[in-house]
Amino acid sequence: MVEQAEGNSGIYDAFPGYRRPSEDELAEALRSALVVVDANVLLNLYRYNESTRDDLLGLLRGVGDRLWVPHQVMREFWRNRLTVLAGRATATDQVLEALAKQQRAADAALHQWAKTTALADAVRDDLVGQVAALHQELVDAIGSHTPPSPDSPGMPGREPVLDQLEALLGGKVGAKPEPTRWTELVKEGKRRAAAKEPPGYLDAGKDESSLPEGAAGDYLVWAQAVQEAARRDTDLLFVTGDEKEDWWWRYRSEFLGPRVELVEQFAAESGKQLYMMRPVDLLRRASALDVEVRSESVSDVARVSENREQATWSAAGVAELLRLLDFEERPQAEIIRQAARLGGFIDNRTIGLSGTYDGGIPHDFTDPVHRITRMLQSRGVVARGVASALTPVFSGVELVGFEIPHDMMAVLTENDEPDGDSD
Repeated sequence: MVEQAEGNSGIYDAFPGYRRPSEDELAEALRSALVVVDANVLLNLYRYNESTRDDLLGLLRGVGDRLWVPHQVMREFWRNRLTVLAGRATATDQVLEALAKQQRAADAALHQWAKTTALADAVRDDLVGQVAALHQELVDAIGSHTPPSPDSPGMPGREPVLDQLEALLGGKVGAKPEPTRWTELVKEGKRRAAAKEPPGYLDAGKDESSLPEGAAGDYLVWAQAVQEAARRDTDLLFVTGDEKEDWWWRYRSEFLGPRVELVEQFAAESGKQLYMMRPVDLLRRASALDVEVRSESVSDVARVSENREQATWSAAGVAELLRLLDFEERPQAEIIRQAARLGGFIDNRTIGLSGTYDGGIPHDFTDPVHRITRMLQSRGVVARGVASALTPVFSGVELVGFEIPHDMMAVLTENDEPDGDSD
């Protein structure tokens, strides 16, 4: 018999981050660990339909006193809430405007056709009326499926998401760090971002934004969650809608678990186990808490996740794109800025008034934007797969304007909004 050398160990002892927990272990974590939710989980409540939102909130209520939210998460929720609501309203406005343009184009085409064919006015008017009736039917249907928006900031009112979060999170939000401690955490977070140490290093571009924490936001969430789990001497289950590789150990499209470095750090500091789930994973395991959720809710959460998995524009990427467009004296930079101020879309009339677009071929007009974007992607400043920074919008064959991505609009409008909580 061969004796085992002193200090020898098993395959996971020195590599805990590579062990993938079983379904039973994940279910037990949901029943016993500290459950911490990220800001995107709370913000996505505005992106789900009402029944999905109720199912997710019901599941979180089932967690009980083990549910906890870091102070940084609430900062980010309040900072981004109005932008999320504005994005939802913008999407509705855009589809209504597109339908209105289509109706006007159809109306004009019918009148022109009637003149050419000497059609009787009564027949023409009947056809125009049918188009108008169909348009109104579509508008009514869109309205019936559009989530209600809260009252404007100047008109206080009750708002379902806030009402339920207030009841759910009472006494469960972490305290604001002392100024000295906050400064230390931000310094470490920025160091880790620069060194590409998880979590949050993909947000390194935020150092150029007006955020007081710069690129350290994700690290602040992580550090506060780790501290609370250590205080309670318990395992940690972190629920996040962030699917980027600076949080997750991924192989192609498969989520294998938390980043190995995070598991190892948490084990070294607390002797406990770190688990991570996305909201869709959480709903799929609702039975662990004896909570029933609709299968449609799982599909709805997956839909939102798929829509948001696309690479996003960072603050640094947007800033560099606009800087280079300005350097080349391109009018597209100002059009992008104007589009952000107008909710993500700028029509031809507005562009014409600004004197920046002469009505030439749309793709020739957007080529400089695409060229600079590709260059920045090759340098690693802009993520590959981001949506086009400036996209022509057509009604039939007619160019009606240009739009920018919602994530780019959020970056450009974020700096215009005061941060009500400074450290």
